[in-house]
Amino acid sequence: MNQPVASAPRIAVLVDCDNTSPEALDYTLGLIPPSACVVARQGYGNGGTLAKQRWREALNRHAFTPCLQYQFAPGKNSADIALALDALEMMLEDRADTFYLVTSDSDFASLCRKLRIRGGAVSIVGEEKTPPMLQEACNRFYTFTPAQDTERPAPPVSEQAEETAQPASQIELKPEHEHEHILIRAVDTLAKGRADGTVGLTELGQYLRKHHSFGAKQNGYGTLVKMIDKCASLQATTKNDKAAVVRSASVTAIRRPAK
Repeated sequence: MNQPVASAPRIAVLVDCDNTSPEALDYTLGLIPPSACVVARQGYGNGGTLAKQRWREALNRHAFTPCLQYQFAPGKNSADIALALDALEMMLEDRADTFYLVTSDSDFASLCRKLRIRGGAVSIVGEEKTPPMLQEACNRFYTFTPAQDTERPAPPVSEQAEETAQPASQIELKPEHEHEHILIRAVDTLAKGRADGTVGLTELGQYLRKHHSFGAKQNGYGTLVKMIDKCASLQATTKNDKAAVVRSASVTAIRRPAK
């Protein structure tokens, strides 16, 4: 009697672009046999992430569909919700049965459990910092180690620019490292609508970890305060006797991190 032939897995590769680096695409696709049936390649992120040249090039090079999700309110990540909904739809509509989720965000643990209950196989590609609850929720966990970013030296600031002070809201800041951009955007997002413009240090740290998998130590600083001290457009302060951060009132020159 002939045995039924098992159908080939239908694979969906879904990337949480806000929570990983573009190099993760090469690593993830390298885990999948070239002859495998990959039915979906999709990358999810907010406007700030998907607008970056490195992400645009990586998504185009590997034929990923960019799924742009605007952040409508501070602290709310609509890209995560979109990824989860698409994964469930693919599973329920029988379009995919094997999922590679590229993220280190523990919020996806519930999605892993739901997909597995429905008979799906889930692999997570995340960094070493991925919480144990997410590693245990999937069928298989792969550790991805991002390469160290190498930045091209910025051109020197002209003497005229150093002498002219402008309000921080009007000057175009040009931090030397990408993490300064992330830091500034996070403070602006959390401080929106607040009269004093301050953001609690703990609040800022939690936001950066959740939405950018971002920490001071991984960027070469011992603490978040030390990183803030190196950012010309931000300054450490206090609020209700607790550490906080606020936009600097003015910027006279663009400071560079110490070598």
